[in-house]
Amino acid sequence: MKHIRIIFYILVMLASSFSWALGRGLADSSDSTEPAVEAVDFNSRIVYRPKSQPGYASWVSFFPGEKGQWYIGCEEVSLPEQPLKQVSPQRWYEMGLPAGYDKSQYLMEAVLLESTDNMKTWKVISREPYRHQHSVHQFASARTKDGRFLRFNWAAYSLDTTVKTNEILHVSEDNGKTWKPAKPFCLDRFAYFPHRLRTLSDGTLVLCLPYEPRWGKGTDRPTRTAKRLDTNNEMKMSLFFSFDQGRSWQGPLPIFGGQNVSETDFVELPDGNLLFFNNSIFAKPGRQFVYRNKKCFMPGPLEFVHSGTVPETVCLTKDSILVGCMRPGKYFWSDDLGQNWHPLKGVSGYGEVYQPWIYALDDGTIACAGHFGGDDPIGYGRRHENYINLHTFRIKVNRHTIGTKIWVVRDYDKTHRRWLNSYTISLTQENGKPLPDKELEFWYVERDKPGYDSWNKTPLKQRMKIGGTLLKIRTGKDGKAHVKLPDRFNKITNQHLSYQLIVRFNMDGSDPLYRSFQTPQLEFYAYAPMPPKLKAEEKH
Repeated sequence: MKHIRIIFYILVMLASSFSWALGRGLADSSDSTEPAVEAVDFNSRIVYRPKSQPGYASWVSFFPGEKGQWYIGCEEVSLPEQPLKQVSPQRWYEMGLPAGYDKSQYLMEAVLLESTDNMKTWKVISREPYRHQHSVHQFASARTKDGRFLRFNWAAYSLDTTVKTNEILHVSEDNGKTWKPAKPFCLDRFAYFPHRLRTLSDGTLVLCLPYEPRWGKGTDRPTRTAKRLDTNNEMKMSLFFSFDQGRSWQGPLPIFGGQNVSETDFVELPDGNLLFFNNSIFAKPGRQFVYRNKKCFMPGPLEFVHSGTVPETVCLTKDSILVGCMRPGKYFWSDDLGQNWHPLKGVSGYGEVYQPWIYALDDGTIACAGHFGGDDPIGYGRRHENYINLHTFRIKVNRHTIGTKIWVVRDYDKTHRRWLNSYTISLTQENGKPLPDKELEFWYVERDKPGYDSWNKTPLKQRMKIGGTLLKIRTGKDGKAHVKLPDRFNKITNQHLSYQLIVRFNMDGSDPLYRSFQTPQLEFYAYAPMPPKLKAEEKH
């Protein structure tokens, strides 16, 4: 009988374990080491390698054509038989560059590569000398639907002092054979650094154009590296839009308010809105939606990233997975539109795509172009071997994480006509299905106590360390949890005394099945009666 009881006990435990596994779902029974999203079929190849010394080809632009072509622009630097005239000491001083970065005696060329066979092979179709520029700086380039090339440059770095800072756009109407300057762009009051130019699905062109006060002789900034400390942010990221294939432009539209940001990238969402990213190179990485209504674009707020590294170039797959790259070849993914980012497994080629530019192709391929090497000096006899690389791979989604929502409802006492200091918290999937038996974090802090912050000056993580009260609560079978603050809050009669609260789920990612969620910071007055009902005036 004893052996029978032991066997029966084992069978019960196995049945219990099997039942628990079913309750967790099939996705949770998979190998825990298997990532939710990974890269497959990764390939790295050299697209262009210069033959002339010092072997310098860098700083790509990567963009599609109107008939299935693909283009990569880059800067090539070579040493001519007779070195060119060196930049003047004054101009070199104004640009404020490190030793070894003088390109003025070299031949600089804007090189344009074309592929007409789905990126299998590439050929040079355009090569234009840039003899009066420190660097080509052609990061923002595009081909219009009528077959014209647009190429933006950084005129502020011109070695020719007669070139104005707003002369930043060149156009080719003969497939790159010749280039002509367009009319001056904006005011010459600022220095412009065109960084990204993308074409939306309807042909609208969006230019990401950071700018700051120009420098040099006659200004209050003698060198490029001078900064005024009594300003909020001198480097401003702005957007310009063209609805006629680059012939005219509307803007600027500032984004990332209050942040010093010189580089950004964005994706077009299925609903036509745009999603911009402030990458982790800068102080406040995060995302910002820009909402579209025909020719009107309106930016929402900058939302700081919850976790992970925000990449510098980003694309969106048909599975709504964001894939991005950070120099010199680190890849990341997000399935919640950039609130949380995760390292992408299955890719290699680290160091091969510095200053990257990424695209998601219609066939599911991810393509990312950049140059091998970093921001290297050109002088002192150093052989660079900088060349242009292209990474391609596909995204395999092993499991879709489930989106979540938290709903906070303050309890109401109908008899006494006042809101209580107690709350009903509901945790659901995005489709509204309740999530039972899940732990939530409920944090609150009283007004003027340590941790209280009306203006979001201090990060939440730090505020939670210095004050407030953190409660761990668990949802019931209906996906709801109840929180009752101490009774003293219901006895408060000071109508101005308030408290702040935040409810969070899975912020540490410990539950791989679900996405994290954090409510907005909610603030309530502790004493919250309904206003008395007014009586009608008596008629005299």
